Amino acid sequence: MRTKQPLCAALALGLVVWLVAPAAEAPEARAEIAPPASILVTPLAPILGAPSTTRLLRLAAGDTLKSVLAEAGVGAEEARAAIAAIAPLFPPRALKPGQEMALDFIGLELGELRLATGIDRDIVVTRAGDGRYIARPRARKLTRVPELAAGVIRTSLFEAASDAGVPMPVLSEMIGAFSYDVDFQRDLQPEDSFEVLYDRLYDEHGKAVGTGEIAYAAMTLSGKTLRLYRYLPAGARMAEFFTAAGESAKKALLRTPVDGARLSSGFGMRLHPILGYTKMHRGVDFAAPPGSPIMAASDGVVESAGASGAYGNLVLLKHEGGYETAYAHMSRIARGLRPGMRVRQGEVIGYVGATGRASGPHLHYEVRLQGEPMNPMSVKTGPGQPLSGADIARFQAATQATDRDLLALRAETIVADLPSARLAR
Repeated sequence: MRTKQPLCAALALGLVVWLVAPAAEAPEARAEIAPPASILVTPLAPILGAPSTTRLLRLAAGDTLKSVLAEAGVGAEEARAAIAAIAPLFPPRALKPGQEMALDFIGLELGELRLATGIDRDIVVTRAGDGRYIARPRARKLTRVPELAAGVIRTSLFEAASDAGVPMPVLSEMIGAFSYDVDFQRDLQPEDSFEVLYDRLYDEHGKAVGTGEIAYAAMTLSGKTLRLYRYLPAGARMAEFFTAAGESAKKALLRTPVDGARLSSGFGMRLHPILGYTKMHRGVDFAAPPGSPIMAASDGVVESAGASGAYGNLVLLKHEGGYETAYAHMSRIARGLRPGMRVRQGEVIGYVGATGRASGPHLHYEVRLQGEPMNPMSVKTGPGQPLSGADIARFQAATQATDRDLLALRAETIVADLPSARLAR
């Protein structure tokens, strides 16, 4: 069982939006498997008296199935037939740089094509006796190994997690889990710490190919530790994070409805940057790159979505309990968003811009209760929905099992950090 040793971590969040395509989850791991171009030719046992070869390819930016097959020496008719067979299972336009493909040739003809469409799935195209190509999905066998990473915050959470070997998808998920309780712009202090338990995925050759879900995460901020456990409640479609007491980590409102943003202006009276006189600022401003996605802070109904004077492009949402949230200066509103629509917490409703009366790209975010403005950074929404009934007993059993795994992994880390262990390595 592999562990990550505690390393130094962070003060200010430096997170970049992480977009992961299924086939590109572990490009570094795959770099050891395939060469950067179609130059690896491995002789195979002759089939039907014809010499056979296999070519392993990795797609580069701008590659298409048609261009890669043509460059590998596949005839135009064969290429069209193979692509037509793949299309119902995987749209060829969805190819991403870094995806891998293996071509088996019998003589000069393409006998089989294997396209990696995810860390746990391939599409296999084979040539039938009548010359047609038939495609089928094939699952890859993956092994899950628990991995523990931890660190002490000194400079930035991003750097600390990177030093501790935490993959970006895991860091992103951890930040999302704590985003209801932690303001990553202001709450992190020197000597704060984090710990996260997640699965590392290995293929049948023992090569790390990706990461699984987080089972447990903890953050110690100013001496107070917040612990979250993943759990799938009875009848639920997706697992969520819960506190040790069984309360959902989800709260009524997100602390910040845009990722990777900087709080650039607070709530209250201020000197207006454009008008030049003191004026009440009814919300808070988050500076972020133009086009950054803006998320609904809570489940709700769209009251309005469109141009609104000094607010520029504005979306106004109505929530339970008399709350409203407003999102202003958007470069554009999410396609199809219209009054009367229901939106879910975390759903993208627009994109950061500088429309209306704005001095630069940012999100102006307001929270109102019964029509009165409130400071979004100090709104207290109480604990999340608690588990009940038989779920509590199952949850407690699951957390106890996770705690036992944590103890074992921490012990391995301590042993690995002993001087004798370091010398042995």
